[in-house]
Amino acid sequence: MIADAKQRSALEALNGVLVLARSMASEGKSDDLAVVLDTAEYLPLLMLEPVDRTEEFRGQLVDLAQRFPRFEWALTRFDALEE
Repeated sequence: MIADAKQRSALEALNGVLVLARSMASEGKSDDLAVVLDTAEYLPLLMLEPVDRTEEFRGQLVDLAQRFPRFEWALTRFDALEE
């Protein structure tokens, strides 16, 4: 699960990962895309866990951003304050 206060941010971050993955696909970056999609596939599973996986979810976004700087956007979406 993701902490209640971060649910919306988690979905926005996942959306960001998918948007950026689509961009990578259009650029023909299939090797990098496979890594990104592995993460995108894992993130919803973290949201469904019965125990809190908020930090692990964020860690996955951090790893993506370190490997592919454009994914800093998805991390920023996750870290945004809830309104």
